[in-house]
Amino acid sequence: MTARFKSLALILLTIFVVASIPESNAQNKIQKKKPRNEAKDKEVNLKNVLPLNEWSKTEHVLKSGDLELRYSANTGVLPVNIGNEDPECRIFFINYEVEHKKKASRPLVFVFNGGPGASSAYLHLAALGPKRIMLNENGSFPAPPGRLSHNIHTWLRFTDLVFIDPVGTGYSRCLPSKCSPEKKGAEAKGWGVREDLISLAKFIRLYLTRTNRWLSPKFIAGESYGGFRVGALSDLLQSEYGIALNGLVLVSPALEFGLLRGDDYSLLPWIVNIPSYNATARYHGKAEGGISGKENLRIVLKDVESFALNELLPALAMGDTGAFHGRLSAYIGLSTDRVARMKARIPSCLYVKALLRDAGRLISLYDGSFAAIDPDPPSPLPSKEDPLLIQLNTLLTAGMNSYVREQLKFETDISYEVLNKEVSKKWNWKSGLKREQGFVGVAESLKSSMSMNKDLKAFIAHGVFDLVTPYFGSVVVTRQMSLDPSITANLTLKVYEGGHMFYTHGPSREAFFEDARRFFQQAATQTSP
Repeated sequence: MTARFKSLALILLTIFVVASIPESNAQNKIQKKKPRNEAKDKEVNLKNVLPLNEWSKTEHVLKSGDLELRYSANTGVLPVNIGNEDPECRIFFINYEVEHKKKASRPLVFVFNGGPGASSAYLHLAALGPKRIMLNENGSFPAPPGRLSHNIHTWLRFTDLVFIDPVGTGYSRCLPSKCSPEKKGAEAKGWGVREDLISLAKFIRLYLTRTNRWLSPKFIAGESYGGFRVGALSDLLQSEYGIALNGLVLVSPALEFGLLRGDDYSLLPWIVNIPSYNATARYHGKAEGGISGKENLRIVLKDVESFALNELLPALAMGDTGAFHGRLSAYIGLSTDRVARMKARIPSCLYVKALLRDAGRLISLYDGSFAAIDPDPPSPLPSKEDPLLIQLNTLLTAGMNSYVREQLKFETDISYEVLNKEVSKKWNWKSGLKREQGFVGVAESLKSSMSMNKDLKAFIAHGVFDLVTPYFGSVVVTRQMSLDPSITANLTLKVYEGGHMFYTHGPSREAFFEDARRFFQQAATQTSP
């Protein structure tokens, strides 16, 4: 893997112990039968690994105006073995269920983020869960440590929720082997494309069994690399585990990694960012025209989409872009000289430094509308740490640690890993390749699952200012999937105001909630003719 691709993997870090429940929380435990492998806990060193046999259950009420939602929260771990000879991993989850007479008929969605290396805290506490961290309406951040509030736009209003922290994130850890009980890094066995998918598939199967939810309408939702997981799992679950899904939600997904790395001989990566560059330039007053989530953003950006695909792409293929430097400059807000020097190939890492350089500001790769003081103005490239991601992570870390202990009554001294950078550094990308070389992708898997299950619906959601996984990349990929006309309408792609985590913008979070509610209602109630 090239150094540039490793850097891309770090950018995507998505947009995002010996312990037991104290006696004071005994009333909140769900009494489960003793696991057969409980003996393992006595045979190996359990430092930093949660015990299997205790879940915490708490009861809650969400009240706001006429809304009163009574729900329970269950917190715990389930055991998963990735391979026959691999150590057991204990995957941490938090699930929410509302009181419902026909529990089996209520939709159930499994939710995870991406990275690889991100916990589910991003979607959990910033968008979908019954509690959320308070952010400013425009997606900017309040002063730390922040606070939690009821989330009236929680998806719990139309589906039960299961938030999953993949191996090495959140509280999810693996047992050390018997041969090396003190050895660290057992989780690395699960850090690979195929290994990760197997662990999640096995978790989903076991959860459905333990909770008697096999007959519920089933959905999976993931963000960034989590969207990649959704596409791959949609095929894996039905082909190898007998689990048919009703719906898929892909938030800012990385569908094909080949579209996210450009060089002199890969052309599409250079054009998929241009509509988002234009939106970002408009927002900061560096290009003509406004940009507002109140409008249909695809219509607003129709001309620049056409320019990128129908004019600039052929020019790149011909090796002569000179005739288009002026127009590209006007679209993206950089000088014609700079565009010419770069031969119309504008890397996102250069763009975020150059657009507001005169003002001493650096924009975020995760959200082009977010500008921060540039800590190193002379450098041509941004620092390794994105200013938006740093601030969001601190709020989520404080919020999750407080929420789990104080409100969910699940107490442990283990560190909750909101974002574990070691996961991405050690990720085995090769296990996901179908050929000897190239980039991983899930467009084929997504097409296969939707073709085999013609009732399966997919909802792809992007933020217009996202420079990590630009929305136009998904537009191009889904066009190339060439779905059968009878199922084309089953795939929806929507663009919102905001970035990789567009739901941090208040209006976009509300619009996403309404769109998701309609999607779930349609996907959960449809029947085949």
